Amino acid sequence: MSLVSSSSFSLDGKVAVITGAASGIGLATVKQFLQANVEGLLLVDISRKALSCAIESLTPEEQDHCEMYVADVSAESECTYAEKAAQRWGRLDIAVLNAGICFPTASILDTDVSTWDTLMNVNARGVFLGLQSCAKVMLQTQSSGSIVVVSSQLGLQGSPGLSAYGASKWAVRGLALTAAEELTPRGIRVNSVCPGPIVTPLIDVFGKDSIPRMAEATLMNRLGKPSEIAHAILYLASDAASYCSGTTLKVDGGYAKFG
Repeated sequence: MSLVSSSSFSLDGKVAVITGAASGIGLATVKQFLQANVEGLLLVDISRKALSCAIESLTPEEQDHCEMYVADVSAESECTYAEKAAQRWGRLDIAVLNAGICFPTASILDTDVSTWDTLMNVNARGVFLGLQSCAKVMLQTQSSGSIVVVSSQLGLQGSPGLSAYGASKWAVRGLALTAAEELTPRGIRVNSVCPGPIVTPLIDVFGKDSIPRMAEATLMNRLGKPSEIAHAILYLASDAASYCSGTTLKVDGGYAKFG
């Protein structure tokens, strides 16, 4: 692994969990944290097969620092990954709450309740449960920590046809702000990242015809890369952001121009 211990971006001695870790932004963050010398890293995802593939994409040395944990983040009984990390490595310093789903819905008038519930359960309830469980473990193990919530550019502005998804991302940004108010005095920083359109499996649901329009909507005229979001997450997770809590960091190529 790359040695960056002299940098304030180093995660030497840190233990982290990342949800939605098997692909996209989650997997890019896994690799970024490993390059920053994280001590222990728990990869959380709903798909055992995808997690296995993610682990196999790492070098043997990197794998020594990782374990995988299969969980549905929207199920309270399965949100025990924070405890698992603490049991394995004795502490929990960082949580990246990234797991989420997205699919085209319809106008508000035509969105059915089951679609609303599905998106809110995974995207918002999952973050609520993660914030709650990770903060409790951090307070028990060392009374400090950093939690990064992955919201979206659509957590800053409206988007016709994506009412349920947008509402879920506004919700998680609000959760992060409230958690920052409550937890920062107790030693836990909480921040959120709002990615723009990124080249991940999630974007495929919009169809190939939509991708050029998404790119043209950014000031940079391109889609973002998962690694570009991972760099932002590393910053907020690390001691380099020691004076940041309650921050909403846009990483969107200028897409959210009015957010």
